[in-house]
Amino acid sequence: MARNDHLLSVGNESLSEMTEAMTSLTTQIDQLTEVADARSSARLAALKTKMENFTASVTMVGQVKAGKSSIVNILAGRPNLLPSDVNPWTSVVTTLNINTRTEGDTRSKFTFFEQEEWDNLMVGGGRLGELANRAGADDEMDDIRRQIGEMKAKSEERLGKHFDLILGQSHQYDYFDDELIQRYVCLGDEDDPDIDPKTGRFADVTKSAELFMDIPQYPISLKLCDTPGVNDTFMVREQITLRSLRGSEVCVVVLAASQALTTMDMALMRIIAQFENRQIILFVNRIDELSDPVNQVPEIRDRIQDTLKQNNIDANTSVVFGSALWAEAALTGNPDILTEESREALNTFYLAAGFGDQAASLDKIWALSGLPDLLLAMNERIAEGAGTRLLDRVRHRARNIASQIRATAVAKTLSNSDGIVRDLDGASPEEAIAKVSAEYEKKASELTTKLRDKVLERLASAEANFVKRATDSLISHLEQNGEQGTWQYDPAGLRTLQKAAYFSFARSMRKDAGALYSAAAADVEALYQKLLGNHLGEFNIEAPIVPRVPPPLGIGRTIALDLQSTWWRRWWQRRKGFEAYAADYTRLIASEANSITKDIEENQIAAVLENVRAALTDFIAEQKDTLLSISQSPERAAAQMAEQKPQKSRDDILGDILKDLSNEAA
Repeated sequence: MARNDHLLSVGNESLSEMTEAMTSLTTQIDQLTEVADARSSARLAALKTKMENFTASVTMVGQVKAGKSSIVNILAGRPNLLPSDVNPWTSVVTTLNINTRTEGDTRSKFTFFEQEEWDNLMVGGGRLGELANRAGADDEMDDIRRQIGEMKAKSEERLGKHFDLILGQSHQYDYFDDELIQRYVCLGDEDDPDIDPKTGRFADVTKSAELFMDIPQYPISLKLCDTPGVNDTFMVREQITLRSLRGSEVCVVVLAASQALTTMDMALMRIIAQFENRQIILFVNRIDELSDPVNQVPEIRDRIQDTLKQNNIDANTSVVFGSALWAEAALTGNPDILTEESREALNTFYLAAGFGDQAASLDKIWALSGLPDLLLAMNERIAEGAGTRLLDRVRHRARNIASQIRATAVAKTLSNSDGIVRDLDGASPEEAIAKVSAEYEKKASELTTKLRDKVLERLASAEANFVKRATDSLISHLEQNGEQGTWQYDPAGLRTLQKAAYFSFARSMRKDAGALYSAAAADVEALYQKLLGNHLGEFNIEAPIVPRVPPPLGIGRTIALDLQSTWWRRWWQRRKGFEAYAADYTRLIASEANSITKDIEENQIAAVLENVRAALTDFIAEQKDTLLSISQSPERAAAQMAEQKPQKSRDDILGDILKDLSNEAA
């Protein structure tokens, strides 16, 4: 770790409420375990493990050479950990697992492409080849195949006879250092004297790198994911970046101050436009390279907000300005790494911040570097997002488990006095429970099918409307201008329609699944009442929490209509006659629009609906288990409860814990 790693603690105050709540909840679960039977104890232990394993995922995206790796290195407290400014060929996503549990002594793990993934790139040219093939861009495909051939030849030269054997495998080590990391993630560059091209032996075929480290300055576990720039030759990185962003709590977009958003790659803009406002943080790096930072920073901020607004991204998105170089100087205690220009910029900022009458200090340099503001913004979003959701889910489960423990205790009391009531309208307990279970399994299946059909119908309608408008516009252009020049139709309208369809699906899912879950909880609670009569007193079974709907990142993927490369002009030039233009373009635009719909369906909608089913299935299964235990064998329930040795009455403990859990949730 760096000399002044205590600086990494700045910003932790925004996590204190969350960590205190987790500590309090863990204590309550321990108290609940004291009066629980074996089955409930296992469930409570699983809840504790869930909290102990809580890990917040933060993904870095941005322009090539904007300084993403440098920022990640600073956040890891090791300024030279990951190679920065590496050859942009590399497609490796590197994840730093901080304070996470690992199996054995693994400190680094490098995973290679699967054979199918490699073949898709080598044979088909990756996503770019897919798009060029769909558009019939034969000349472009020839260029792609030539570049692929060169890449494959170099890979085989590096790896020799072992090339085919390592695909689909992974290498694990009990250590990591600069040389090891470069071997897997950095191809090297013959023109770069600082990077030996022989070191990057495996980088062509490495898909992901994982490093495991402990940083005591961070009070929680973190996954910091460093993605390559998305604007690569074959769009391999775009796919990898999208995959990394799914499930990420925070997306930090790193920009170079000299470029900011004015030249930001549109592929990156399309991706971040799909996130919720509070999930995005823009970090404008390298302000130390500005000639007049004090005056230029407000100008850059204004340009950023204008660009965000033009791309339908909330202009209130958090924007942090800073310098990884200043942060490194503070963290290492070595100001000698600063260039003369960087020193001048720092002095200017120092005076503007009102520190002119104070002696220079590393703490103030750290503050001006923007890293404390970045950490604070990250931690706020983690606490209000993933942290809050975890606490809500665990409290909810704990309250239901407490209710189940109470029901089991009542069953024990009633079995001792022959007072168990089974008012189940003539049905056996097993039949009544099985009926409720089957009924909600069917309803869940019907609901998810209905939701899926409805959103796919709306997405198909969005496709059809867009294709018609685009084709009509093309024909109008041809009628007015003939076959001279080229024509392009902005697919932003398609994405707007698809996003509206997805969010309509999200609203319907939350409403309909919430209603179904509430009905299931009411029917399950009624079974407890029918089995145990009015002996339960205050008793409540809570409905499952409706699953979260993640942002529709697939909408941001690049399609052929986004490209302005030479193949588009050649596509235009090869066609003769209005009908040929219209028919071919309709086929192209329809297939491209459908490719987004397919991605949304397979990677977003399917996962959401599976979570809807799974949440209800798990809820019913857990309640069914307790109900059957109560109804089939009161003696067994009594024996299980007798195993426990509460320090005070079980009812008092349960009442106190339920009250605490309910108050904290409120």
